Amino acid sequence: MALKLGCVAVLNRTQEEIDQNISFSEMRCREKQFFRTQKAFENVPERYLGSDQLVRQLAHIQQDRIRSTLPAIMDELKKQIKTKKIELKNMPPSVTTEIECWTIYNDLVRRYRDTIYARVNGIYDNDLQMKMFDLQGKRSGTTTTTTAIWSQSKDEMANDHIAFQIHKQQKQCGEQFHELFSHFFTREYRKMVLELLEENAGVALPNFPSFTIIERLYRGEQSKFDGPCEKLIESCSEYCKEVLIKLLNQAFANETNYKNKMLPKLTDIVLRALDESEEKCNIDLQKILCMEQRVFTLNHYYMDTVNKIKNEFQKYNENIKTNGGKPTSSSTLFVNDIVVDVNGLSNEHQAAVDVQIAIAAYCRVVEKCLIDHVSQLCYYYFITQCALVLDSKLSSAFTSAMLFEWMQEPFSQQQIRENLKRSIDAMERALAMGQTA
Repeated sequence: MALKLGCVAVLNRTQEEIDQNISFSEMRCREKQFFRTQKAFENVPERYLGSDQLVRQLAHIQQDRIRSTLPAIMDELKKQIKTKKIELKNMPPSVTTEIECWTIYNDLVRRYRDTIYARVNGIYDNDLQMKMFDLQGKRSGTTTTTTAIWSQSKDEMANDHIAFQIHKQQKQCGEQFHELFSHFFTREYRKMVLELLEENAGVALPNFPSFTIIERLYRGEQSKFDGPCEKLIESCSEYCKEVLIKLLNQAFANETNYKNKMLPKLTDIVLRALDESEEKCNIDLQKILCMEQRVFTLNHYYMDTVNKIKNEFQKYNENIKTNGGKPTSSSTLFVNDIVVDVNGLSNEHQAAVDVQIAIAAYCRVVEKCLIDHVSQLCYYYFITQCALVLDSKLSSAFTSAMLFEWMQEPFSQQQIRENLKRSIDAMERALAMGQTA
């Protein structure tokens, strides 16, 4: 039989020796005497005989085993210590006093405020770098795929870019205005103007229509301004609610202990502030719309547009006369983004054309003033008076005692933290012993 670790002969105590309670030192003396007197062990080397040799052999074996396994044990200990420390570090900070709660809460609110400031002021550098890095990682080598990914990434990036999104909504409002007031030079509108001029016969000369006609036409158009303006305020309010709640959740994303208790209350504060801003904005909008009921402007754009359209009409008519009554140029004129269809016009229509020019130019002036005013209102109430001062509202919303009640560390988590600390301490002591062995 193969003995991998070798062998050592020892003399065990008999039952009589056990009963007589013979000491181990006496047994060693008897053992030595036994191996010296027994002929069977005459040629056996001394290192294979006796309890002393067995102890020596076992000590050598143990030392060899330790030398072969200790480095691996030390490495494993280091890995375990590193893992435990990372786990401990990733745990939420221990909160044991009201002052600590207040400090942590204010830091979170400050982080939330800084994120809003960055988005409002168009600071997106970090997001752009991250998106570009992702694109480089996803690049497939084809232009089509890269373009598709870039387009998708831009949409994702722009979602919480407050400055860009508000500008985008203002631009959409302007486009709605433009669509609503693009009918002034249609044949149907010209027919309506001619009917009004006929009703006005006897009040003013045919080539000098009464100002009341312009007022009557404007009254019919003025109500169209309400919808896009109210829609702009509503869309700004809904967008701000969406993005500010999203940024709030991001700011508290890592606070797993207490975010579920605090976020609903913080969300309610943000939504109430935005609802108040929307209400104030709508009140001021109604004041502006009431002021715009009066037909009046000092804006040079009005007369500039009127004169330009008339000049284009004059050029068109001269072109017709020069070519024997047949126009050689297009019957559609473009003046200051106003499209004018002159097809089928005659001298009888001239008075109506003058009215059409006046109402089109004036509505365009009101349109430009309104989009500027309402955009400023939205920015003032939703951004300046709400988003940029939310941190002050949040900071004063709760007392330190309320924060401590929500933020103090649960007992179960305290146990996990203490167990991790004890494990790390025990493993570090074992590692120190191994390094000095």
